[in-house]
Amino acid sequence: MRKHATRRWLAGLAVVGACVAASAAPAPAAPASPGASPDAVVTAGFTTSANNVTLAPGGPGRTVVLRVPGDRLRDSYTITVDYGAVDAFAEVSGPAAPACTRAGTVLTCLAYEEDAPDLLSLSVRPRAGAPVGRQGLLRFTVATGRSGTSTTTSTVLVGEGVDLVAGPAVTLTGGPGARLPVGLSVGNQGQETARGAVLLVSAMYGLTPSQRYRNCRYGSRGGLSNWTPNLFVCTFDDEIAPGRVFRVGGGFGVTVPGDVSAPNTQTGTATWFTPQDWADQQPRYTLDQQGTGEVLRLEQVGTRLPVGASRAPQTDVDPADDDTAIELTVTGDQRADLAADEVRITAKVGETVPVTIGYTNRGPASSSNGGRDFYTIVKLTVPKGVTAVKVPKNCLDADIQDEEGGRPGARAYLCYQYDVVRKGGKVALPFSFRIDRAGALTGRTELLYGPTATTDLDPRNDTAKILVNAGSGGQGGDDGTLPITGSPTVLVAGVGGVLLLAGVGSYLVARRRRARFVA
Repeated sequence: MRKHATRRWLAGLAVVGACVAASAAPAPAAPASPGASPDAVVTAGFTTSANNVTLAPGGPGRTVVLRVPGDRLRDSYTITVDYGAVDAFAEVSGPAAPACTRAGTVLTCLAYEEDAPDLLSLSVRPRAGAPVGRQGLLRFTVATGRSGTSTTTSTVLVGEGVDLVAGPAVTLTGGPGARLPVGLSVGNQGQETARGAVLLVSAMYGLTPSQRYRNCRYGSRGGLSNWTPNLFVCTFDDEIAPGRVFRVGGGFGVTVPGDVSAPNTQTGTATWFTPQDWADQQPRYTLDQQGTGEVLRLEQVGTRLPVGASRAPQTDVDPADDDTAIELTVTGDQRADLAADEVRITAKVGETVPVTIGYTNRGPASSSNGGRDFYTIVKLTVPKGVTAVKVPKNCLDADIQDEEGGRPGARAYLCYQYDVVRKGGKVALPFSFRIDRAGALTGRTELLYGPTATTDLDPRNDTAKILVNAGSGGQGGDDGTLPITGSPTVLVAGVGGVLLLAGVGSYLVARRRRARFVA
């Protein structure tokens, strides 16, 4: 692999911002706009979607993003946006020519496969005098040369402006197994009473919620980012008058898992939404588990002021102050021992056999649980005389500086893996190898760690050989079977990542990939 390519990927992986998160929540406390979940129509095999937005009279603009969910299409896109239904109360603007051209109230834009999954971003701003309650649809039509046409809509609604503000940052200290209270609060620094609030928490592995409340929903697959497996949203019906502050009560807190790596730093973010703003956001995320415990409540700080009677949908006029950063310093000394798995293949020349490449966590700590122990990369060197004909999507050609995973025929691969792997768990990446040459052939599996110069408990087992026709037994063979060591009791969908650069900074965009985990 080119050295500067390796540095680019690893440097980017080392830059981890504050946790970003959200998911699907219960019905909002305030009335949601009709069609709060974006309408997506499947035509000729692909789907598109666009988020809804709520504007406040005289407030800031919002962004509508048109997306192609899932894997990108190998195609170019012609996009038409009809905004005639919102033009009277909202100003819609997109990229300048030649990317987009305008005719009346229709934008025509071009996008390409490298733009996916986000095909188009539009700025939507309220016009002067926009009346509360007014709404309309943006209508998108996406046409492709080979994949057909897809249509979708986005609802633009004018709501009442309020100004929620999150409480101060929270710092915690505790070792594995500790239960810690988390002091979160929300205030109203606007002129209108806020009717209800929604709390979204996204956090690393060490910040696992101690209880699962009845008015909260939890994600079993984590948030938008692979490094934040703890994701939940709670809804409150309380009315927060101007100048009032409420804190989250009921012993709300987190429990540090007993197998978290230590010492370490774990981070999270708590974000407050109006119910209407959350209704606009929730289709982007998945929270598939309802809490069954007691009701989580807000406790008023100080005297409660009289509340107003307006029932219009509300939107926050200053979302920039709605976040509370959470930081946990994990004390102790506990690490994992990851061992690369040796692979033995017996096959004839010309035969294609399934092969698993991966590693086993020998404990005692879990791996890839955030902070110092952020990620593990599996570097595979394919044996000479062997061709990788089937490659997982989260494995990149080590010699090509792009973000397209799953390319067959490379001499080496870097496979990104972020899911927490507990003691006894195994990562198994499904490849298929074609044997092109007779004789004993040798490749290698190597484990790399980040974001800093991290080592596990026994670096001696971080490399393992891939042996083809070196002796009897092993993977492959005439029956095509694929033995897997460990306890094959639970198969969990794996994840991969794609590294992007933005100016002088770097950031991660996580994608679900088809690695296999055996717990």
